[in-house]
Amino acid sequence: MASKKSFLDNCIEYLQRIEKEQAENFKKGGKEMGDCIIADHLVHVVGTGGHTHLPAYDMFYRAGGLAAVNFVPSIGSLYGAAQATHGMRIERTPGYMTQVIDYYRVQKGDVAIVWNNIGVNAATIDAALACKERGAYTIGVAGSPWMDQIPKDHFTRHPSRADLRDIVDLFIDDYNPVGDSIMEIDGFDRPFGPISGVTDMYIARRLDIEAIEYMVDQGFDPPVYMSANRVGGDEANAKLIEQYWNRIKLL
Repeated sequence: MASKKSFLDNCIEYLQRIEKEQAENFKKGGKEMGDCIIADHLVHVVGTGGHTHLPAYDMFYRAGGLAAVNFVPSIGSLYGAAQATHGMRIERTPGYMTQVIDYYRVQKGDVAIVWNNIGVNAATIDAALACKERGAYTIGVAGSPWMDQIPKDHFTRHPSRADLRDIVDLFIDDYNPVGDSIMEIDGFDRPFGPISGVTDMYIARRLDIEAIEYMVDQGFDPPVYMSANRVGGDEANAKLIEQYWNRIKLL
């Protein structure tokens, strides 16, 4: 934690580290996503608690984003939409996300991106395990500091005591610090200014970009939404919506 730095300076530092140390993982993830879409499979983006739904949701039905993306929310954990403290209870409930993954029909040949800053709770581990069991290529995004520092017997952990990074096929580290917040000031007793909303949105965009560039390089026309506010946007998007209408539950 660098209390002397501005929030902007901290954000730049985190993003530069992510880009430097995770660049190869972005390429690997983009290739897997690209191959998946070329083979007419889906990329599932799974939010397993609270604000970790945000980067997953931001990859879904997004102008400039991929159309072959299925948003998988753990409904009870979507803070604000289904009561915040209720959601916190759900994300700590073993077995719940196994049923959610089954409902959204993750399949062999698909890619599943599991988002959770902490990377140890019941919803996260169950989601990753369920996606792997169904044959999907799994990408996990979380912060290694949490997994390193949360005791193995801590009540927030999945009963297996597993870490997300040890389960998934590809792990992308957002370096989220324990507590998430990165700012401190004299006269106040706790850190503030969470960083994960910045870092995880960046990771979401980098994966999208790598996948699109890879598909173009392969001679494949990526299914990318246009802004509906552009001339011709509705018409272009209607074709993509028709293509995926019966396969993506939330369209």
